[in-house]
Amino acid sequence: MDRGTVDTKESVMHVSSPENCDVDILENGRTIKDVIDSKITELGSMDNEEPFYVANLDSVYKRHLRWLTNLPRVKPFYAVKCNNTAAVLRMMSALDTGFDCASKGEIQMALSLGASPDKIIYAHTTKPPSHIKYACAHGVDMMTFDSEDELLKMSRCHAKAK
Repeated sequence: MDRGTVDTKESVMHVSSPENCDVDILENGRTIKDVIDSKITELGSMDNEEPFYVANLDSVYKRHLRWLTNLPRVKPFYAVKCNNTAAVLRMMSALDTGFDCASKGEIQMALSLGASPDKIIYAHTTKPPSHIKYACAHGVDMMTFDSEDELLKMSRCHAKAK
Protein backbone atom coordinates (compact mmCIF):
# COMPACT_ATOMS: atom_id res chain seq x y z
CA MET A 1 0.00 0.00 0.00
CA ASP A 2 1.26 3.49 -0.84
CA ARG A 3 1.89 5.25 2.46
CA GLY A 4 1.99 8.76 0.98
CA THR A 5 -0.70 11.42 1.26
CA VAL A 6 -4.05 10.02 0.17
CA ASP A 7 -6.66 12.05 -1.67
CA THR A 8 -10.08 11.34 -0.13
CA LYS A 9 -11.61 10.64 -3.56
CA GLU A 10 -9.24 7.79 -4.45
CA SER A 11 -10.50 4.28 -5.09
CA VAL A 12 -9.70 1.65 -2.52
CA MET A 13 -10.01 -2.06 -2.84
CA HIS A 14 -10.22 -4.19 0.27
CA VAL A 15 -10.52 -7.92 0.20
CA SER A 16 -10.56 -10.78 2.62
CA SER A 17 -10.02 -13.30 -0.19
CA PRO A 18 -9.63 -13.13 -3.99
CA GLU A 19 -13.23 -14.29 -4.39
CA ASN A 20 -14.54 -11.52 -2.10
CA CYS A 21 -13.38 -8.32 -3.76
CA ASP A 22 -14.96 -4.99 -2.91
CA VAL A 23 -14.13 -1.59 -4.37
CA ASP A 24 -14.91 1.45 -2.26
CA ILE A 25 -14.82 5.05 -3.40
CA LEU A 26 -13.61 7.29 -0.61
CA GLU A 27 -16.09 10.12 -0.16
CA ASN A 28 -17.12 12.61 2.52
CA GLY A 29 -13.74 12.68 4.18
CA ARG A 30 -13.31 8.87 4.50
CA THR A 31 -9.69 7.80 4.39
CA ILE A 32 -7.86 4.55 3.77
CA LYS A 33 -7.28 4.40 7.53
CA ASP A 34 -11.08 4.51 8.02
CA VAL A 35 -11.49 1.56 5.61
CA ILE A 36 -8.80 -0.46 7.42
CA ASP A 37 -10.22 0.32 10.88
CA SER A 38 -13.70 -0.63 9.71
CA LYS A 39 -12.48 -3.94 8.25
CA ILE A 40 -10.58 -4.77 11.47
CA THR A 41 -13.71 -4.04 13.52
CA GLU A 42 -15.90 -6.09 11.15
CA LEU A 43 -13.59 -9.11 11.17
CA GLY A 44 -12.97 -8.82 14.91
CA SER A 45 -16.69 -8.87 15.67
CA MET A 46 -16.95 -12.18 13.78
CA ASP A 47 -13.87 -13.56 15.56
CA ASN A 48 -12.32 -13.86 12.10
CA GLU A 49 -8.54 -13.82 11.86
CA GLU A 50 -8.50 -14.04 8.07
CA PRO A 51 -5.85 -11.65 6.70
CA PHE A 52 -6.89 -8.88 4.34
CA TYR A 53 -5.15 -6.22 2.35
CA VAL A 54 -5.90 -2.82 0.93
CA ALA A 55 -4.79 -1.67 -2.50
CA ASN A 56 -5.13 1.75 -4.00
CA LEU A 57 -6.31 1.29 -7.60
CA ASP A 58 -5.29 4.86 -8.40
CA SER A 59 -1.75 3.94 -7.42
CA VAL A 60 -1.86 0.92 -9.76
CA TYR A 61 -3.12 3.17 -12.56
CA LYS A 62 -0.45 5.83 -11.93
CA ARG A 63 2.30 3.20 -11.95
CA HIS A 64 0.98 1.85 -15.23
CA LEU A 65 1.12 5.36 -16.72
CA ARG A 66 4.66 5.82 -15.39
CA TRP A 67 5.67 2.56 -17.08
CA LEU A 68 4.20 3.71 -20.40
CA THR A 69 5.92 7.09 -20.13
CA ASN A 70 9.35 5.74 -19.20
CA LEU A 71 9.34 2.56 -21.30
CA PRO A 72 7.08 3.36 -24.28
CA ARG A 73 8.45 0.53 -26.46
CA VAL A 74 8.20 -2.16 -23.76
CA LYS A 75 4.82 -3.89 -23.54
CA PRO A 76 3.98 -4.64 -19.89
CA PHE A 77 2.67 -8.05 -18.86
CA TYR A 78 1.16 -8.05 -15.38
CA ALA A 79 2.13 -11.05 -13.22
CA VAL A 80 -1.23 -12.45 -12.14
CA LYS A 81 0.34 -14.23 -9.16
CA CYS A 82 1.15 -10.82 -7.59
CA ASN A 83 -2.51 -9.92 -7.05
CA ASN A 84 -5.22 -11.94 -8.79
CA THR A 85 -8.25 -10.04 -7.54
CA ALA A 86 -10.86 -9.35 -10.20
CA ALA A 87 -10.76 -5.56 -9.71
CA VAL A 88 -7.02 -5.38 -10.39
CA LEU A 89 -7.17 -7.78 -13.35
CA ARG A 90 -10.13 -5.94 -14.89
CA MET A 91 -8.29 -2.64 -14.52
CA MET A 92 -5.15 -4.04 -16.11
CA SER A 93 -7.19 -5.52 -18.95
CA ALA A 94 -8.96 -2.19 -19.52
CA LEU A 95 -5.52 -0.54 -19.68
CA ASP A 96 -4.63 -2.99 -22.49
CA THR A 97 -1.93 -4.64 -20.38
CA GLY A 98 -0.81 -8.15 -21.11
CA PHE A 99 -0.85 -10.92 -18.48
CA ASP A 100 1.96 -13.16 -17.26
CA CYS A 101 0.22 -16.35 -16.16
CA ALA A 102 2.03 -19.12 -14.31
CA SER A 103 -0.71 -21.77 -14.33
CA LYS A 104 -3.81 -23.05 -16.08
CA GLY A 105 -5.91 -21.43 -13.33
CA GLU A 106 -4.34 -18.02 -13.94
CA ILE A 107 -4.89 -18.38 -17.70
CA GLN A 108 -8.55 -19.29 -17.03
CA MET A 109 -8.91 -16.27 -14.75
CA ALA A 110 -7.39 -13.83 -17.24
CA LEU A 111 -9.55 -15.17 -20.08
CA SER A 112 -12.71 -15.09 -17.93
CA LEU A 113 -12.12 -11.41 -17.19
CA GLY A 114 -11.86 -10.52 -20.86
CA ALA A 115 -8.15 -10.77 -21.66
CA SER A 116 -7.55 -11.88 -25.22
CA PRO A 117 -5.29 -14.92 -25.68
CA ASP A 118 -2.70 -12.88 -27.59
CA LYS A 119 -2.22 -10.74 -24.47
CA ILE A 120 -1.28 -13.72 -22.29
CA ILE A 121 2.17 -15.22 -21.78
CA TYR A 122 2.26 -18.62 -20.12
CA ALA A 123 5.40 -18.28 -18.02
CA HIS A 124 6.44 -20.99 -15.61
CA THR A 125 9.68 -22.92 -15.29
CA THR A 126 7.92 -26.29 -15.54
CA LYS A 127 4.56 -26.55 -17.23
CA PRO A 128 2.40 -29.68 -16.98
CA PRO A 129 1.58 -31.01 -20.48
CA SER A 130 -2.17 -30.70 -19.74
CA HIS A 131 -1.72 -26.99 -18.97
CA ILE A 132 0.21 -26.43 -22.21
CA LYS A 133 -2.58 -28.22 -24.11
CA TYR A 134 -5.15 -26.04 -22.33
CA ALA A 135 -3.25 -22.91 -23.37
CA CYS A 136 -3.11 -24.22 -26.95
CA ALA A 137 -6.85 -24.99 -27.01
CA HIS A 138 -7.60 -21.44 -25.85
CA GLY A 139 -5.27 -19.62 -28.26
CA VAL A 140 -2.53 -18.77 -25.76
CA ASP A 141 0.57 -19.12 -27.93
CA MET A 142 3.24 -17.07 -26.11
CA MET A 143 5.27 -19.09 -23.62
CA THR A 144 8.59 -18.99 -21.85
CA PHE A 145 11.00 -21.83 -21.23
CA ASP A 146 14.05 -22.26 -19.02
CA SER A 147 15.50 -25.47 -20.39
CA GLU A 148 15.79 -27.55 -23.52
CA ASP A 149 13.55 -30.22 -21.99
CA GLU A 150 10.82 -27.65 -21.37
CA LEU A 151 11.11 -26.40 -24.95
CA LEU A 152 10.78 -29.93 -26.30
CA LYS A 153 7.72 -30.57 -24.09
CA MET A 154 6.11 -27.35 -25.35
CA SER A 155 6.81 -28.29 -28.99
CA ARG A 156 5.12 -31.68 -28.46
CA CYS A 157 2.03 -30.22 -26.74
CA HIS A 158 1.66 -26.93 -28.63
CA ALA A 159 3.28 -26.92 -32.06
CA LYS A 160 2.33 -23.26 -32.69
CA ALA A 161 3.73 -21.92 -29.43
CA LYS A 162 5.87 -18.82 -29.75
